[in-house]
Amino acid sequence: CSIECAEEGRLRRGGMYASSRVRAQVFALERGVCCLCGIDAHALFLRISSLQPAERLNALCNANWKLPQSSRALEKLLQNPKEGDFWQADHKLAVAEGGGDAGLENLRTLCVPCHKVE
Repeated sequence: CSIECAEEGRLRRGGMYASSRVRAQVFALERGVCCLCGIDAHALFLRISSLQPAERLNALCNANWKLPQSSRALEKLLQNPKEGDFWQADHKLAVAEGGGDAGLENLRTLCVPCHKVE
């Protein structure tokens, strides 16, 4: 089989690094832009990461970012932001409904606030 076929098989089987590989492939396609609201969550992550922790809350509010509800999650976001705090790879057809065996065509980028609503 082709390289693409072999990689697709690895993604479907899972394994130790499957989620990071899936995330990288979704990023290559959509560049961290949310498919629902259109926010460039990757660019926001880069901007927030470049700021000092004291400046981050104001920048997130100015970007109309829906902040985490818990004070612990908010503090974590402000002190040590991770890219996964801004965007995630989402299954269009839920894993529980059979979407876990699908390939990249079943995945999309969602910002964390949109993913929480989905």
